[in-house]
Amino acid sequence: MNNKNYRNNPEGLRHIRTLIDEQKTVMMASELDTIPFSICPMTLQQMDEQGDLWFFASKDSGLFRDIEKDNRVQIIYSDEQKHTYISIFGNATHIIANQKRDELWNSNLLNWFDGKEDSNLALINVNMENAFYWDNENSELVSLFKIGKGGSVKEKSGAGVKGFVNL
Repeated sequence: MNNKNYRNNPEGLRHIRTLIDEQKTVMMASELDTIPFSICPMTLQQMDEQGDLWFFASKDSGLFRDIEKDNRVQIIYSDEQKHTYISIFGNATHIIANQKRDELWNSNLLNWFDGKEDSNLALINVNMENAFYWDNENSELVSLFKIGKGGSVKEKSGAGVKGFVNL
């Protein structure tokens, strides 16, 4: 796990927490330098206290192999009922943590794994570098935070796509 935390922008982190309030299927893109890039539906299990995102994956999946080569990922979150649209860029890491696996395990995962002791089961942790959400009220892209070199935080993105907010 990365030591980076988002305490330098707790407001942005709180806001993204209100937008991501439950387990949700998202699209996770990998091989971002490739056209077309790889994309895979994943269930977001948790956004932890530090702001990292947690997923389960199969060790023999293309996504797992992609992350071994290049750990940069883009996550697209969409909730049409709540009109919530989020784009998150970050770095993914394979994690071996039995306590975390036990904490996040739920019976829905039996559709893909033979139980939480399945040798093919892996945890993926995504450390967010920047996040954008669509502000419906103002029809603009808003930046919640952007962690750059030196830990600087960018509050609003003027260069983003109109209608999305950078977290």
